[in-house]
Amino acid sequence: LWRTWEHFRRDPTTGMSVWWRDHADHHMSVLMASDGPFSKCSAAHGHHSADNAIAPLPTDPAPAGMFPDTRNL
Repeated sequence: LWRTWEHFRRDPTTGMSVWWRDHADHHMSVLMASDGPFSKCSAAHGHHSADNAIAPLPTDPAPAGMFPDTRNL
């Protein structure tokens, strides 16, 4: 979904219309469905509410220097 956004956002004519119609609309209805991957998430509690216990995905720390702070350049 993100890659198609990056592609279509550069099209000044119908790019965003195509993205919304052909990509966002379809995928968001699947992602937000009552049995979809975000079904147990909430705006207030994310996926950490009392009635659901989804374990976070495992992660490793980013290598040192991978995300340099460029705010003051």
